Amino acid sequence: MTATLDERLQSHLDQESLFALVRRERFARDQRRFDVMAACFHRDAYVRTSWYDGTGGDAYVEASRKWMTNTGNSKHWVFPAFARVHGDRATVESPAMIFNRAKLEGVEIDFQVFCRFFSRAVREDGDWKLASFQVFFERDVMAPVHASDPLPVDRALLDAMRPSYKFLTYIQRSRGVQVNQDLLGDDRPDELAAFHAAEDRWLAGES
Repeated sequence: MTATLDERLQSHLDQESLFALVRRERFARDQRRFDVMAACFHRDAYVRTSWYDGTGGDAYVEASRKWMTNTGNSKHWVFPAFARVHGDRATVESPAMIFNRAKLEGVEIDFQVFCRFFSRAVREDGDWKLASFQVFFERDVMAPVHASDPLPVDRALLDAMRPSYKFLTYIQRSRGVQVNQDLLGDDRPDELAAFHAAEDRWLAGES
């Protein structure tokens, strides 16, 4: 059945609202606008990243504040691309990049993570809120800021890490953070397929 004009307009408005929400949350985080960041999350949101795994939007925002105080400020580019809406539930998937400059054994390095951000969203009182935030890892790269510097990594240790986020794991390890090696990534497509199947059921209201 062909959608009516009103239905098409509502679908477009929902998609644009969701895309704006995703962009606003990462921008607010990067600029330390934690009040704005907190307003983007549902109170019961579940968040899973390389350094955080927990429930509660406010708890994640407060953890982010402390994390950024101790480790510096990574930046994010996010390009919301695919939103699905079913009533007052939605999912959004966005290609993204994470940028960071750090020191590793005294050498200044840059590293970038190529990934996708995935969120559930729920509508309450007419506004969309993020009900989850997860990362799908694709690949990452690292290079010394000064090209003449050697890259200070233990190659054997690096090769033992997940290929979709090995440099991120290595950097976090140097900060005392043990990164879960079972996060979602393109190098494990069966796990991603199972994840999406579960999210489809949630979106349809089956869970």
